[in-house]
Amino acid sequence: MSAPTPSFSFIVPALNEAKNLPAVMEEIASIARKSGVHDYEVIVIDDGSTDGTASAVAGLSSRYGNIKYARNETRQGVGKSFLAGAAIAQKKYCLIVPGDNEFDLDFFPGAVSMLFAGGSDFVVTHVLNPWLRPFHRRAISFLYINIFNLLFQTDFRYTNGIVIYPTDWISSVRLASSGYTFQSEALLMAWREGKRFACAGMNIRPRAHGKSKMFSFGVIAEILASLVRMKLAHHRRSLTGTDHTGSK
Repeated sequence: MSAPTPSFSFIVPALNEAKNLPAVMEEIASIARKSGVHDYEVIVIDDGSTDGTASAVAGLSSRYGNIKYARNETRQGVGKSFLAGAAIAQKKYCLIVPGDNEFDLDFFPGAVSMLFAGGSDFVVTHVLNPWLRPFHRRAISFLYINIFNLLFQTDFRYTNGIVIYPTDWISSVRLASSGYTFQSEALLMAWREGKRFACAGMNIRPRAHGKSKMFSFGVIAEILASLVRMKLAHHRRSLTGTDHTGSK
């Protein structure tokens, strides 16, 4: 008998995304059907929204039936929100699906096939159509990934897209980053442990509602500070020979 299709927890951090969430939920349901994934859940982490996100999720829960909801009373950032979702996730794999509906999930059926076939622990996506983003955002992303790879001698094409993680693994790691660089830190840990990565191309699209919360001066400062923290932590681990659990 063939192995069952893996199960998935779709974790949706949402900060004032009430208008975008219906499209996110519909896309998750649609892409799960196309992928043959029947065992899945959606976990919405409301990061202190003030726009009626809770009411929107309540309405969507009555329609879809497999949505969990948790709320941060104060803003914690996308990293902490995702990890809070991973801590309560019940499925074998989990992935972040931003509540702004910017990422197209068409890559997901291929990613499921990669995991089903074995040989990969993680699926890491990269953006196929970056020209849809403003030039300054593309420039910052280009500089960031090249600095990251230079600092840590890795060869990732992109670390801030959608990543599919083994739930047990990501819920066990201790990350210093709580914002937009948390996936870079997680992938660096996985790389150091010798985990196996499959790559998938992913398309992005313009937001239908609201403005992007990326790349304010505060976010850029956070990114720089996070790189310094990761480099220091990487250096300490290199000296001690420890992985994320503290064992040899």
